[in-house]
Amino acid sequence: MLAADRSLLEINLKQSAIKLREKELNLYTDNFSAMATQAAVLAGFTTTCLIELNIPPDTHYLAKSCLHIAAIFSICSNIACVSLSTITNIWGSGKALRGKDGSMDEAVEGINSERELIFRTFAFGLCGNLCTVLWLRSVPAA
Repeated sequence: MLAADRSLLEINLKQSAIKLREKELNLYTDNFSAMATQAAVLAGFTTTCLIELNIPPDTHYLAKSCLHIAAIFSICSNIACVSLSTITNIWGSGKALRGKDGSMDEAVEGINSERELIFRTFAFGLCGNLCTVLWLRSVPAA
């Protein structure tokens, strides 16, 4: 009887730990999905800015170069953020659901290790987008 109670307690503890890890996995996937959506919107805004913008012909070439560098940096960083978030969500969820015993912990730890890189690419993309907007505000309309 004592061994059965101990076994039941261990099973309940393991189930509780998996439920907690599942909540953590859901938090990461929701956050990464939201960040990927915002990064895609920012990349779209910056791309539209590059396509639709009429730069005055007398604008200094260095100013034009700064605009193009900031815009390309923003687009590349935002696309990297979308890609990394999507790959991490797909890999992490798949590993957690279809992996062997202990794969939930491994998947959550793997997602957690990618978190900083994804946050940085999003921040770089946002900074590039802000530099593009600041450039637009500083140049008089054509």
